[in-house]
Amino acid sequence: MKPSWAVVTTADEPAALVATFAAHHLAQGAAAVHVFLDQPDAEAEAMLAHLPACEVTVCDASYWAASKKRKRPEVHTARQIYNAQQVYAKTEAEWVLHCDADEFLLDGRAARKALAEAPDAAMYMRLLVAERAYPDGVVGGDIFAGVFRYALRDYSQTGPQVYGEMTDFFHFGLTGHKAGKAFVRTGAALKMGLHAPKDKPPHKVIQTTRLLHFDGLTKLHFTLKLLRRAHEPLHKTNDRHGAARSAQFSSLREAISDVPLRETLVSVLKSLDREQIAQLRDLGSLDEAGFDPRTILAAAGLCPDLSVEAFDVALRQRYGGFLQQYAPDLA
Repeated sequence: MKPSWAVVTTADEPAALVATFAAHHLAQGAAAVHVFLDQPDAEAEAMLAHLPACEVTVCDASYWAASKKRKRPEVHTARQIYNAQQVYAKTEAEWVLHCDADEFLLDGRAARKALAEAPDAAMYMRLLVAERAYPDGVVGGDIFAGVFRYALRDYSQTGPQVYGEMTDFFHFGLTGHKAGKAFVRTGAALKMGLHAPKDKPPHKVIQTTRLLHFDGLTKLHFTLKLLRRAHEPLHKTNDRHGAARSAQFSSLREAISDVPLRETLVSVLKSLDREQIAQLRDLGSLDEAGFDPRTILAAAGLCPDLSVEAFDVALRQRYGGFLQQYAPDLA
């Protein structure tokens, strides 16, 4: 089917999430899903082997030694961009979507239509974000449960109305990025970036669907994500996060040993109370339809454990040493 599109991600996440990411995007119509495993993961490889149109690359020491980089880039974003560029250069698809493993295209059919209608001058088509939050603080039965909030317009006014004294901890009402991600036109010699091609050539915004961003599949996942960034080695790219995200990093780092304060901070950032839900509804900035990938997974012959408990066990196995050093009560 035309136009064709492919997806690329560099993932260092539990296998259940990586497999769901790949199966979901193939079901949405991706011609191929390219998964670069940031470290060897036999469980993820076994799950992804069920998906014929999923190409898996293990980014081990030999992979980086054979690459143009010659060695593994220290900063994960550099690894992501390098891998995305490799796919952009070799894919036969007409568009490439570069996104993280916690980001899911909502409606592939709507995206395909938007790509078909893209003007020739548009070098990329931007997907806006819908970010998951927990209603009334209820986590739900699996890692994908919850509602989705949109970035707020007129944030200097709407932000304080919805988020009060926590306004500065959100970027236009989101804990994560507002920039979205991009379907990048191939064959145009573009340089891939995290959110859009380098130098941001002419583009259009897709209005008919969004990118679901979970920004932490569990509260532990979100905590770990912030804590890892807070302890990143100093690098010129450390300031890429912006003021709101940096405030989250520093506040969590300060509160990490004060368990009630830490849990309150995470809850305030990732939960919406009833009044906030009503306000976001009134502002047209809430999607309550939810997201459930289980039917797609079953059709692909996969049945990963999507429970919060299983996901957190996998996180502790993966990052046990880091947690023991910086947040031993979470290890």
